[in-house]
Amino acid sequence: MLKRTVKKGISKSKLLKNILSNVLNPKEFEKQARTKKPVVIECLACGLCEKACPTESISVFKFKNIICENCGACANVCPVDAIHENRFDIDSEKCTKCGYCALFCTIPIIMNEIPVIKIPYITGECNDCGLCIPKCPEKAIYYNKFGKITISDNCSYYNTDNDSQNSKNECMICKNYCPMNAIVLPKDYNKSCIIKLDINSCIFCKDCQYICPLNENGIEFNE
Repeated sequence: MLKRTVKKGISKSKLLKNILSNVLNPKEFEKQARTKKPVVIECLACGLCEKACPTESISVFKFKNIICENCGACANVCPVDAIHENRFDIDSEKCTKCGYCALFCTIPIIMNEIPVIKIPYITGECNDCGLCIPKCPEKAIYYNKFGKITISDNCSYYNTDNDSQNSKNECMICKNYCPMNAIVLPKDYNKSCIIKLDINSCIFCKDCQYICPLNENGIEFNE
């Protein structure tokens, strides 16, 4: 590599001088901000974002089409007939984002019926790197006998009620240090059961936010 560089017109002495100069007087670079995962605030599992996503980063729970073919409340209240008879297909050109379907949809009710977990949930994206282990103030994170990252009942969330979990003082250390965004807080777990977003494939184009019937109340991007 050094010989190639010399051939291109840079003398060996000048090259070594530049290397030493950079080592002894390193340049200061701005610290890059971490990529923040878009937050799903509310979700009707209508599937519009799933269809609009150019990188196929979004997936809605697999039984949506079965549940959505039952009540038909959204189709009955839609003032512009934007919801097709199968109820899990919305005409984005007709949809005015009035939000009436959100008021009558049973999916949020189903989501609220999912048992609330006591401790943060570790997703399949976890690569068991262990960066979260020394950061946990409660020493609640460890490797189990299979070499997988596990969170014990010592976690500060375990004895915290649901109302307190929404506090600004909640512990998010493990989540913030996870390089794979593989830790889901208890308050966000139920939402993750309804809709999943692959942060590694997302290009933050915001097409999902634009097409969401709930506007910015559906998906929030942390700038």
